[in-house]
Amino acid sequence: MQSPTRLNRRRKIAVFVYPNVASVDVCGPLEPFGLANFLTGQRLYKPMTVSVDGASVPVAGGFLKIEPTCGCADLPERVDLLLVAGGPGYMAAAEDNIIQSWLRRLEPRCERMGAICTGATVLHASGVLKGQRIATHWVEAQRLCSDANANVVVEEDSIFVQSGKFWTSAGMLAGVDLALALIEADHGRQLALDIARFMVMVLRRQGGQSQFSTALKAETTEDPRVRRVQLAIYENPDASLSLKILANMAAMSERSLVRRFKELTGKTISSYTEDVRLDLACRLLETSNLSMKSVAAKSGFGTAATMRRVFARRLSTSPSQYKANFGILEGKQSIEKEREDSLKMDLKKVISGKSVW
Repeated sequence: MQSPTRLNRRRKIAVFVYPNVASVDVCGPLEPFGLANFLTGQRLYKPMTVSVDGASVPVAGGFLKIEPTCGCADLPERVDLLLVAGGPGYMAAAEDNIIQSWLRRLEPRCERMGAICTGATVLHASGVLKGQRIATHWVEAQRLCSDANANVVVEEDSIFVQSGKFWTSAGMLAGVDLALALIEADHGRQLALDIARFMVMVLRRQGGQSQFSTALKAETTEDPRVRRVQLAIYENPDASLSLKILANMAAMSERSLVRRFKELTGKTISSYTEDVRLDLACRLLETSNLSMKSVAAKSGFGTAATMRRVFARRLSTSPSQYKANFGILEGKQSIEKEREDSLKMDLKKVISGKSVW
């Protein structure tokens, strides 16, 4: 059963906004916290928005303005979670000395702190993320990874990342994934599942950003010959695609393909292939009960031993440990234990309109 302290504590959740912020980066992650109140009939969270001075800010596209709950000076002394939203205005916000000063001042007052999408760059500019692991949009992740002065570890494939007190998410809608993970940490898996179902979405998306970014990077590669090779590898990770076959596909010599591929993608063909295979293996481990042998075969590693070596080198873990950490729950006993320890939807109050937001 939940302890009274855990149930009665109302956590303060704030999203930091600035001009030309993406509206979905603000509303997306806040909605699940409001739904946690609504579905349980309890005031578990107090969602807020905050700007530097409390003044309204225009969202990107100019179709509405956000009227923040308060300014930075009016925030409670202790904040359970402060998230910095992303959006087209993120570079200007990262260079705004007033914004950066406030983020540094607020950090010690936040039990948890983080960012949505490109908001990670705004938070990173303040210096509070030094040495932390972070997630951000795959395009921004590439920029940060190429920045020799970036003192953070960017997990390019992650939908969201927790690193100590810091929680960061990838693209816009990944902020919802992050919010659900926080709610699960606070109140258990069942409530997070109820919220996800109510929002008509999955609790945990299959795979990481690379299921989008690997294909999208291929689509945006300027040379159609290299693009064909990238997509062939992405769509057929378990195929025996030799350099000769890929060169014929690109209508290039093997030497020219190797040089051009590295020039445009920053990766060798073998490194790109390993990226694709690792992503697929992770997705299969997260979402299926296939044997290690089957996962290795389907993802293109061939053998479980080869897959283990790649996981150890790239992720510093084994496939079995990865599955234990991120795979689907197995066994009725585990599921029943999750339900016992979790808050649940109060459907009667929701239907009768007697719930709270």
